[in-house]
Parts: sequence; C-alpha cells; structure tokens
Amino acid sequence: MKARLRVHLPLAGAILLALLPFRDFLGSGVPAGRDLLFYFFPLKAHLVEAVVRGEMPWVDRFRWGGSPLLGSPSAAPFDPANVLFVLLPLGAAMKAWILLHLAVALAGFAAFARRLGLERAPAAVAGLVFALGGTTVSLAAFPPTLSALSILPWFATFVFDLVRAPGRRTTAAVAAAAALILLATSPEFVFFAVCVAVAVFFSARGGGGTWRQKARPLAFLAASALLAAGLGAISLLPGAATAARSVRSPGGGMGPGAAAMKPLVAPRLLELLVDGAVADWTVAASAPRVPDYPYLPSLTPGRVAWALVLAGLLRKGPGRIAAAVLALLGTLLALGAATPVFGLAAGALPPLGWIRYPEKHMILAGFGLAWLAALGLSRLALAISPRGLTIVLPLLALAVFLDREEMARRLSPVEDAAVLTQRPPLLAGLPEASGDAPPPRLFFNDAYKPAPVYDKRDIGAASRVGCETLLPAYASLFGVGYQFEVDYDLSLSAEAFEWTRLLSRAVPETPSLALRFVRGAGVSAIVKSDQGADGRYRPHLMRIGNSLPPYRFAAHVVASADARAVFARLLEDGFSADTAYVDAALPGLPASPAAGWILSAADRPSGLFLDVEVDGPAPGFLMLYRLREAVEEATLDGRPVPVSQVAFGFAGLPVPPGRHALRLRPDTRWVKIGALISALTALTLAAALLARRCRTASGSV
Repeated sequence: MKARLRVHLPLAGAILLALLPFRDFLGSGVPAGRDLLFYFFPLKAHLVEAVVRGEMPWVDRFRWGGSPLLGSPSAAPFDPANVLFVLLPLGAAMKAWILLHLAVALAGFAAFARRLGLERAPAAVAGLVFALGGTTVSLAAFPPTLSALSILPWFATFVFDLVRAPGRRTTAAVAAAAALILLATSPEFVFFAVCVAVAVFFSARGGGGTWRQKARPLAFLAASALLAAGLGAISLLPGAATAARSVRSPGGGMGPGAAAMKPLVAPRLLELLVDGAVADWTVAASAPRVPDYPYLPSLTPGRVAWALVLAGLLRKGPGRIAAAVLALLGTLLALGAATPVFGLAAGALPPLGWIRYPEKHMILAGFGLAWLAALGLSRLALAISPRGLTIVLPLLALAVFLDREEMARRLSPVEDAAVLTQRPPLLAGLPEASGDAPPPRLFFNDAYKPAPVYDKRDIGAASRVGCETLLPAYASLFGVGYQFEVDYDLSLSAEAFEWTRLLSRAVPETPSLALRFVRGAGVSAIVKSDQGADGRYRPHLMRIGNSLPPYRFAAHVVASADARAVFARLLEDGFSADTAYVDAALPGLPASPAAGWILSAADRPSGLFLDVEVDGPAPGFLMLYRLREAVEEATLDGRPVPVSQVAFGFAGLPVPPGRHALRLRPDTRWVKIGALISALTALTLAAALLARRCRTASGSV
C-alpha cells in the first residue's frame, strides 16, 4: 500500500500545486470571471431547473423570449460533468467544475508525457506546466472549452497507444476521449484533436515502417473517429442542425470577415514570453495597441516552462518537430489575417472560418509548447542522477508553481455568493413571474447605444457594474428574460442576428421606431444608462406603458412569399403590434382573422403550453414572440401543425375556431435520433469489448 502511494505521490503533489492558486474557491464566494455571471451560470441554472422539475430542458425560456436549450451547443447539455450542477448549489458546482477539469487536464498531460518516455515524477511536472500554462488558466471562465481542453491530452495519450498497439481497446479509448470532446461542444477542439492526432501519429511511428505497417493504425484511427461520431451523436447531430442555420453558418450574415474578428494582435506576441508585456489583462480591458479585451488574457507557458521548451528543442525525442509545428501553426492561425496562413486554412477547411476569435488557436500552440517542455524535462532527467532528481524535480515543480501562481489566481476572481441569489435593486420595479407564467422581458438599451458606465481600467469593477446594469443574461438568474440580446453565438439564428443589425441603427437614429419594435415583441421594461447632473452615468429601469403580452392573437395578417414586400410593409407600418408579418403565403387565412384569446399559458422548460379559444367562423392567427426554432415542433389538440415565421425570426400559426390545447417546443428530432445512435454505438462497442474479453478468458482456461 505504501509503495502504491509512493508511486502516485508525484502526480498528487502536482495536482495540489495546480489547484493551490484557486484556494479562494474553498470559501463561500463564487467564481465570477469573464462570462461566467453573464452567460454560463444562467445556462447551467436553466438546465438544472428543468432536471429538478423532472422535465426535459428543451427551452431556455429567458433568452430571446425563448430559444432551444437541449439542442444548443452553447450549453454543452450532454457533458457528463453537468451532474455537478444537479448535485451541488450553482456556485459550488462551478467551482467543482473548474477544479475537476484542471486536475483531469494535468493528469492527462502527465499520462501523455509518460508515453514520451518520462518517468512518473518528471511526467507530473510536465502535467503541472500544462495545467498552469496561460492558455489553460485563461479558460477557467469558459466551462465547455475547459472541459474539452481537459480531455485533449488524454486523447493524445490514447492515440499514442493506438499507433503503437492498434486494437479494440486502444480504438475504444481514442473513441471515448474524442466523444467527450464532442460532448463538450467546443467546435474548435475538433480541429485541434485532428492536428494533435496527426502530430502524435508521426511521433509514435518515429518515421519508420512501410505504408502497409502505417495503414493498420490509420485504419484503427478512422474506426475510432466513426465510433466517436456515433458516441457523440447525441450532441453532434442537434449541434450541427443548429449551426447550419445559425448566424455563423455559410450565408448566415456574419461572413468570413466577421468570423475572423478579434485575432491575436501582433503586439501581444511579446506576451508569449511573459505576462503583462502589453497590459495586465487581469485588470485592464484594453490597451493602446489592443483595443479589445483578449480571449486569452495569458498566453505564456511561463518562464520556467520556456527554459524547458528550449531544452526540448535541443533534444531529439518523440515529436520534437511535431510539437514545434503545433506551436507554430497555432500561433500563425491565431494571428488571423495578419498572415496568409489563416486564409489558406479557412479556404481548405471552411469550418475554420466559422470559429469566432482566431486567438483561440493559441490553445493549440499552448499544447505544442507544453509538449516541448515535456521533452525538455526528459533531457533534464537524463542529465541528472536519479538521486539528484529526487531533489531537483520537487524544486522545479515549486518553481513552476511560484512562476504561475499569481496569474492563475487573478484570472479566476471570486465574488460574494449573493451575486447568484440576491435580486439586483434595479429589478425592484419589475414584478417576479410566478409559477409557469411567461417571465417578464427586458431590452438592454446600452447594448445598442453604449453608455460609458464600464471602467476599462478595472475588470472587476466592470463586472460588478454589469450585474448592477443587468447585463444579459444575468437577470435571468432571477426569473427575468431578455429580448433582442446582442450576441454572435453559434446557436443564434441568422434572422435574430438581422434584428440586432436593424436595432443597432434604429435605437440611436429612430428611437421611437425601436420602441415599437421592442414593445411589439413583448418587452415590458428597458434597461438604460443615462447621465446624471453630476456627469456620471447610472442605469435605470423604464417600464413600458401598455406593454403587450409576448403571445397574442393578431387582428391583421400581412402574408406573402415575397419576403422583401413583407419587410417593406413592416417598416411602413412601423411594426404594428396587432399585425402578423408572415413571409410565406397563407391560403385560406383572411387578412383580418377571427379574434382569439389565450385562456392559460404555461411557459416551462419542456415547452410552451397554451389553452386558446377562437371565435370564428374564420381561423384566428396566434403570434408567438419567441424564436421560431424554439416552437417549430407544435401540436394542436395532439396533432402536429406547421409553424410560420412571423416578423422574420419569430413564430405564429393559424388556429381554427373553438377551444384548443397547444404545445410548442423546439424540433426534438435530432436530439432523439442522436440519442438513439449514441446508445446503439455504446452498446455495440461494449459488446465488442466484452466478446473479446470472453474469448480471451475461455482461451486461457
């Protein structure tokens, strides 16, 4: 027992050192860095809400008045680690998520370093270098991305095993790791995994062997890719369906230029060597030569790590060239249009042009640099006696920790736990929705006409102001929804993006028309920051007089297959609140449909449930101001009915005379098909592994 503990002591010590910078997590506070409060906490909270209620989380009832949730890549709904949010309070679950994935990342890279020939102790130090590297600790505030990153070194490890010993078990291990990357729903990691697999393949083969000998591991790698696609189908299929019509899809509205926004700017290359060469990004939100806050506030692997990287470059070892190529490729891609590499790569692989922020590719560079550092540790281990290593390696691990501790700690700030539970004062004037009533909706005016309320010299202060001003989607933690939220998310439809473009002109230039837009879409209050007598800007909540319910029957219908004509009419009418603007022909429906009433409305995570009544004798037309993709699977009295697009992005449908029950939810088809494929793949894989084990056992009897 003592011998086993002694064997695992280096890895345990490395994990402890990696988690020490996050010791503030042991208190009652909650992590509040970057997008956690304004994006990821709300997503996880809405997922958990459904599970606790015993419902399927088909819909996020708060975003854009209702948007798909279970089929949305952004929420990573099928990541196994989501169980933390079911078992623990929201803040504690996020802390556990970050700490768990950092430990998994460290252990995975240590396992990979073992495949490179390192003993356990130096391999643990290599894992520490990876876990405290700038690109790793920068991702602590991005849960899905951190999840994918934590699996990447395990994927590399299993690919190494497969190339060296192709077989069912190694193929299954690669497939399982790749499937976990798919379930984490960070699309760039599919590309990273392919690059790492290629690098590992050539490193593990050592450049030797005939094409026939190389073909066998390649065939097993291809099989593992197919298995991974099958295992991850529950996430892959709905995610692909969502992405195909999103703002980031081909023709989705953003274009290659917009998708390539915010690359790594050349001045920040100095920060590869040391943090803060341009600015201290734990405090500052911009710098003279860097106008936008970087996606990765820290880029460097650390000063100690750089010494190991240089040693690794000087040593012939498994993958020295491959690791250097990964580091160089990631850096060149991160620079975006500054070099021809990004354009050439996006031309050859169009999905690369859909990934926002080319700076993300520095994650691949970070992996390559950590690989080189591992080779440097191997060189060090050869140069020092085993007795000397027992002294040098702990000191080296401590040096890595001391070098990276402050940056890792500052990139994961902690706020009082009340930030997740205490209703902001600005919401005092807005009644809370009770039960299954549709939540009230806000319009965040500052997103379209920015007010200078955020101190770009102090990230922490800016985050607190974001909470005070109800920055989307923070208020949804307190039962309040948003409409026309500005984002370029992969799950946001192209039509929704066009609305943000329209409002970006209407709010500053024609605010009265913008007010008609937001009122017509069911918004009941506007958050706006205005300048006071003392010159300071302060937020306030403006209630909209005579606000309209988001779900209501139309008094008039403008319907035509000529979308341009419908849009022109919408602008001409000034977006009449009682008119449904439908960009499709609706034969049999009069221009003035019958009156109708909503008798009851239950807005739940599993869908929108309405009891309605229409006078007749003609049909009525029900307008639903939530994203069309959130209601396109509709039934009327249990029978499927088609849903039309209203006002370019929202939804509506004719309702026959009489009293009826409506159920509206997102298209569940791809989640169900994906779940079936994933289950069948898992069963097939388990059967294949068990059959081999049974044959091995029977052969040994």
